[in-house]
Amino acid sequence: MDENLKVDVHQGDDEEYVLLDLDAVSEQVDIPPNAPYVLSGLDTLNPLLIIDDKIKLIGEYEETIGTCLIFSEDGKLCFHFSYLF
Repeated sequence: MDENLKVDVHQGDDEEYVLLDLDAVSEQVDIPPNAPYVLSGLDTLNPLLIIDDKIKLIGEYEETIGTCLIFSEDGKLCFHFSYLF
């Protein structure tokens, strides 16, 4: 996986979900589990993620079709949504 940002936006919905795929980054940089972060620029082509005031990542959106399942660390399903662009 790469560090691209994936966004779920449905017409008429009040909620937007953002999936941050940071696998490639976590292999190169140690990110503490509870590090504070700032995510900004979601309405731009290149959102910005700053982690622990030390790591600055510039993302991009990736169009995709599929289903996202989000699990907690204990393996329980927390959230399920499908997205289609």
